Amino acid sequence: MFVDKIFERATIQGIADYLLFGMGPDQDNRSYEERLDEPYMRFEKAVEKYDKSKTSELLDLCNEVSSETASVYMEIGLQVGILLISDMIKNKSREK
Repeated sequence: MFVDKIFERATIQGIADYLLFGMGPDQDNRSYEERLDEPYMRFEKAVEKYDKSKTSELLDLCNEVSSETASVYMEIGLQVGILLISDMIKNKSREK
């Protein structure tokens, strides 16, 4: 499962390997709001071709999918952060 693989790599060594050997993210200087608004506006225009209603079911479903996706990835991110802290504590205790 995709999520399980994320948790397996949530180690200091996994992050270091990514930083040393993996590709970094594309640089994007836009604000979070701009980054969120731009694809949504494109999606809204595309939906308008099929449904002119301002209360389009497609837009409502898109918002629902986006919201749930954001929630799931936030939860995954928090769990990964906790796993990283746990890994750091283990590494520190080995040094003593």
